[in-house]
Amino acid sequence: MNVYDFDNTIYDGESVIDFYLYCLHRHPGILKYIPHILVSWVKYKTLLLSREKLMSLAEEYAAEFFVKVKNVESLVSGFWDVHEQKIKKFYLENRRDDDVVISASVSFLLRDICGRLGIKNLICSDIDTATGKVGALCFRQSKPDFFMERFPGAKIDSFYSDSMNDAPMMLLAERSYLVKGDKIIPVDGSRLKK
Repeated sequence: MNVYDFDNTIYDGESVIDFYLYCLHRHPGILKYIPHILVSWVKYKTLLLSREKLMSLAEEYAAEFFVKVKNVESLVSGFWDVHEQKIKKFYLENRRDDDVVISASVSFLLRDICGRLGIKNLICSDIDTATGKVGALCFRQSKPDFFMERFPGAKIDSFYSDSMNDAPMMLLAERSYLVKGDKIIPVDGSRLKK
């Protein structure tokens, strides 16, 4: 099986940010969250935000967001009608039925696009759209934990990610690749900490 990160790997961009911007056009009142979300995202990407703090912030922003934005499923469907074209060509050419997508992005957003792409195996963060409560946060070291729980003893042929933050998943794979735009770069095993 091949396992893929989602954002900036098979999707050209950050899906949560793109979805937020899509919603902003329809619900301008959510504009006030932009500075907080951007700062939190940069801190997450640069490893300056603890898992506990990220979860706390995510729940706070999500709860307020879902109060302001109604009919999330319809918004998600409309979003993917527009953004499905951002799925990278390399993935569409290499897709297999046993592919797994594992992502820090949220289930309510990724279920639709995975269904459209025929991806049956999705492991990602989970937020209750009624309450904003984070049920699971799938990132860094928790990714291999979630993967092993779902697929005990599974063999990963290839793992693809845009970031060395996914080194814990890379250690589980026979081969690992960094995806930088349209370039697929093999990861030198010596770069991975064991």
